[in-house]
Amino acid sequence: MRTIRQQLTRKLLMIAGLLLIGGGAGVFWCARAALLTQFDAALLARAQAISTLTGRNGKQLQIEFADEHMRDYDVGGRDFFELWQADSSPVERSRSLRDAHLDLRHGTQEDPLTWDFNSPTGQSCRALGMAFRIQRSDDEGRKGGPPDAIIVVASTRETLDRTLVTLQLVLIGSAVMLLAITALVVPRVLRRELAPLQRLADEAAQIDAGSLSARFPADELPGELAPVTARLNELLARLEDSFERERRFSSDVAHEFRTPVAELRSMAELAIKLPDTRAANADQETLAIALQLESMLVNLLAMARGERGDLDVALQRVSLPALVQDICEKFQAKASARQLVLNCRADPGGEMDSDPWLLRSILTNLVDNAVEYARPGSTVNVETTWDEGRFSTSVTNTVENLDERDLDSLFDRFWRKDPVRSSDGHTGLGLPLARTFAQSLGCELTARFVEPGRLALTLMKT
Repeated sequence: MRTIRQQLTRKLLMIAGLLLIGGGAGVFWCARAALLTQFDAALLARAQAISTLTGRNGKQLQIEFADEHMRDYDVGGRDFFELWQADSSPVERSRSLRDAHLDLRHGTQEDPLTWDFNSPTGQSCRALGMAFRIQRSDDEGRKGGPPDAIIVVASTRETLDRTLVTLQLVLIGSAVMLLAITALVVPRVLRRELAPLQRLADEAAQIDAGSLSARFPADELPGELAPVTARLNELLARLEDSFERERRFSSDVAHEFRTPVAELRSMAELAIKLPDTRAANADQETLAIALQLESMLVNLLAMARGERGDLDVALQRVSLPALVQDICEKFQAKASARQLVLNCRADPGGEMDSDPWLLRSILTNLVDNAVEYARPGSTVNVETTWDEGRFSTSVTNTVENLDERDLDSLFDRFWRKDPVRSSDGHTGLGLPLARTFAQSLGCELTARFVEPGRLALTLMKT
């Protein structure tokens, strides 16, 4: 498995190599151009010197060389020249050429021509050729006119080439040395700079289900790791909360099942020990306890399937006002028994595609919860509004001993404001189950206080 350090090392070495190659090539070509310019300047100076020494004897051209000027062009020398008249007739050439001739190529005095060639002895040379006009006293001050002669001077490139090779070797050696140093230094620097990331990984490896309260320190980490650490701490907080909810859920399940199971056991033991004293309604009580347990199990399984997204949603055309009206009518008797006024109002014509069974279960839970816990003598309002395919159904009732801090807990499984369990037939699964069904239908179920002491549970299409 490749690590970040390995990838960074490889990429940094690649980038450093490319930069060194590019920089070295740039330095070499700049130095080469400067050396060639200097070499050509020396050739031009030689050509101009010979043109200055060239004169005319009648129609013939001649060079007035002193001995010290000819030493560089003797046999075995590394400098050469050849002079022609403007009509390409040879005039003079250096003894260093022996039987060879230079190419008759030329430019002007202002823009001489340079080229590279190999001498007959195999030496690498560079030549400069130009056509020039011989200066005479009778045309002093005049410029232009046809040239009188052509001069080509050349010199071996041995020193120049040796300098360029040395420069190449120096640049290549420097690049190799710098790459070697970079290859040694970069991994160590990266290892040191990435040490906080390794420490973060080591700390993460030590966290398990029993240490979810631990948090990663963010003060000593680099700025790049601060967002990662913050997200990890948020994740740990969510995991801690989830584990706590699961532990609380397990405890609540055990608590809810313990009482009915203990009742069943007591009734069974009594029937075995004292069969003659068996109560007449024992079977009815046993059935009621079994139905209560079955109801809790069915609700828990339905919630589990809903949270996994496995609930079967069968869409049908549903008249929401008719459904709400039907549910309210079924709770009228219970509301009257508790001296409640149950008001039901729905905008007409609200039809939608939904699962009628899931939608009925949600609204039944909301109305049942409101009628059960509303203060006697108060009013329960069920109101449904409809707007361009979106609906909102709110069930509002008075509540006691609830405040804003309890709103999020209303949808927790088995939650009750009073920690003491009661036998009122409610298991604390109605609202959590309703929210699960709502999410399966693409709806949202929320709770809020419309005024102090008056709670509104709202189902709306999102």
